[in-house]
Amino acid sequence: MFDFIVQYWLQILFGLVCSGMLYILKKIYALRKRQKAVEQGVQALLRNELIRRYREYEEKGEISIIDMENIEHMFKEYRNLGGNGTVAKMYEDLLELPTKIIKK
Repeated sequence: MFDFIVQYWLQILFGLVCSGMLYILKKIYALRKRQKAVEQGVQALLRNELIRRYREYEEKGEISIIDMENIEHMFKEYRNLGGNGTVAKMYEDLLELPTKIIKK
């Protein structure tokens, strides 16, 4: 048995290295797939919230400065995640709404 290992040590080592690399590549692929799913989920949540806010403030006919800043931040991240032009049009419409200052 020992003679067999000594005679074929390079082939055994190569097989082990290839198996290890394949395992690592499989794990990396699974992590990337999961990361993509998380990004798409966050994008969908941002899209939903931006549409909801659009309907709310469009109905009111005005938006507070604080809410506008929040929407600007959400839209920026939505675009960074690959958001589309439909929500961009809604965002542009929100920018045109009159703003109000909230007094405490």
